[in-house]
Amino acid sequence: MNTEVIDPQGLRFFTAFQMFTDKQLEYISSHSTIKNIQRNEILLDLNSDSKDKFFLLEGSLKLLSFDNASIIIEARTDHATSAIAQLRPSRYRVTAMSTCKVMVFSDEVREHVMSEINADEESFEIIEDDLDEVDQILYELIFELQQGNFTLPTLPDIALKIRETIADENSSANDIAKVIMSDPVIAAKIMKAANSAMYQRKSKAEDCKTAVVGLGTKVTSQLVTAFTMKELFKSPNAILTKHMNAFWEHSIEIAAISSVLAKITPGFSQDQALLAGLVHDIGNVAILNKALEYPDVIVSDEKIEKLLSKMSNQVSSSILQSWGFSDDMVQVSKETEEWMRDESEKPDLTDIINIAHLHDYIGAAKQKTVPIIDQVPAFHKMALGKLTPELSINVLEESNKQINEIKAIFQG
Repeated sequence: MNTEVIDPQGLRFFTAFQMFTDKQLEYISSHSTIKNIQRNEILLDLNSDSKDKFFLLEGSLKLLSFDNASIIIEARTDHATSAIAQLRPSRYRVTAMSTCKVMVFSDEVREHVMSEINADEESFEIIEDDLDEVDQILYELIFELQQGNFTLPTLPDIALKIRETIADENSSANDIAKVIMSDPVIAAKIMKAANSAMYQRKSKAEDCKTAVVGLGTKVTSQLVTAFTMKELFKSPNAILTKHMNAFWEHSIEIAAISSVLAKITPGFSQDQALLAGLVHDIGNVAILNKALEYPDVIVSDEKIEKLLSKMSNQVSSSILQSWGFSDDMVQVSKETEEWMRDESEKPDLTDIINIAHLHDYIGAAKQKTVPIIDQVPAFHKMALGKLTPELSINVLEESNKQINEIKAIFQG
């Protein structure tokens, strides 16, 4: 630790501090410490319950999860705008990739600032007369996300158990199969997927263990996670159940089309594209549950649409980050339906998901509000871009059997 002080206005780079006043930022700056860490030094260990929050100022950090999935975070990039590995217990071991400077925002400093906010009626005051209910929810969502207080849905238990079992070097296909068989519905879907045309097996899988061996551990893990998603799309409210069902059907459609697009686009995994399609809008679940606190909002389709259009990407990316999903999956949730994005010469996973959306919207009312498919940069990067829009549609129509088969697995 040292006594170096960060510029208070420089703190506004981080989303957690953007809504604080200048006075509050000065307090945070003067009472927080800066930690210099050397290359290969561990900043935070796996399962740490430290109450401190860490913000990367300089250098790069590697976050390694229990299942050996890794994330590299560079200072001054989008991934560095949030606190590093902020869930507790920590789901990552955080190691310096270079000499780094990290600001340590202690729980004591945070509590002092928050107590001032609660005591000062002029700080962070929401003037309800000036905000409609949708704006009220938006304000609360943004504030809770920035402060790390928003309740995010957790990854279903069986998906976590599969990750843990696969990460265990001593586990076998039989061990993985036993975990899967603890949930008969998931087990049946794994069997159905293993024997589908999507995986084109030479011999039929007769039991769960054989299915796991045939699919491989990575694909099995992705499929189990995908199959467990449906249980999150539920609500005790009948009106929200209608919306949840619609979102689930949309996610299945995008997942199925994305899987086929990945199959005909070199360098992509069908299973990863399928999972990305299923979870790209997972934030809608959390937002709708938050809306339950506002009865006048949930009965208005217009208000629900406004709420989701404003916050879906931000909440979705927060959820996937908290679940330890890879950078490219988080990027999908952040940039879905950003039609003119053009990150690189080669297509990425977000391009796959966005082109899937445009295909899904063909013939629907929303088609009038989105670009023509060949006007989108992603289209020309993909294998479909070598065709005309009409011929690319034909490619998907020829794959309609596989799309329907994938949808049937998730709808069953």
